[in-house]
Amino acid sequence: MRGHQPVGGAGAADLVIVNRFGKRERDGKGLGFVIERALDADIPVVIAVSCQSFADWIKFAGGMSVKLACDRHALDAWWRSVSLRTTARIAPDHTTVCEAFK
Repeated sequence: MRGHQPVGGAGAADLVIVNRFGKRERDGKGLGFVIERALDADIPVVIAVSCQSFADWIKFAGGMSVKLACDRHALDAWWRSVSLRTTARIAPDHTTVCEAFK
């Protein structure tokens, strides 16, 4: 990432993939700023979180996360749900947790 380019809008990423969430991110270092910018721009983030760091992740994410099984089918199903809603701008039939906390 270079400078302070705008996040979101035309040319924005559809998805951010981060290798893992660990102590550095928990402490506000590492790739924490990338995760925060993506979430602020409503860009979905896929990130590996160990069992030992999961409580820290929940606190960091403000509880706004979805825990997926570590397999391709779970990831594919989640992505279809997220990308179709974004692409088609389909409003959910209920208020999501993320929308309630905006």
